[in-house]
Amino acid sequence: MKDQKRILHKCLIDDVPAFVIAGTDVCAIETMRAYYEIARKNGCSQDFLEDMLLAIQDFEAFKKQEPEKIRLPD
Repeated sequence: MKDQKRILHKCLIDDVPAFVIAGTDVCAIETMRAYYEIARKNGCSQDFLEDMLLAIQDFEAFKKQEPEKIRLPD
């Protein structure tokens, strides 16, 4: 999660499916929290979980700083 652009780029180059959640998506934080719990239950590493929490915090900060940009995806 530390280099999300690199991960997405590698998926695109390798033709691997990827799922992107934008910070503007009203469903993003709830979705990320659910994914975090699934990852924790399935035994993901502590480093991964900590990175995930940092990403969630980034989304929360964006929502607080830019509330007018948060909307339903279309």
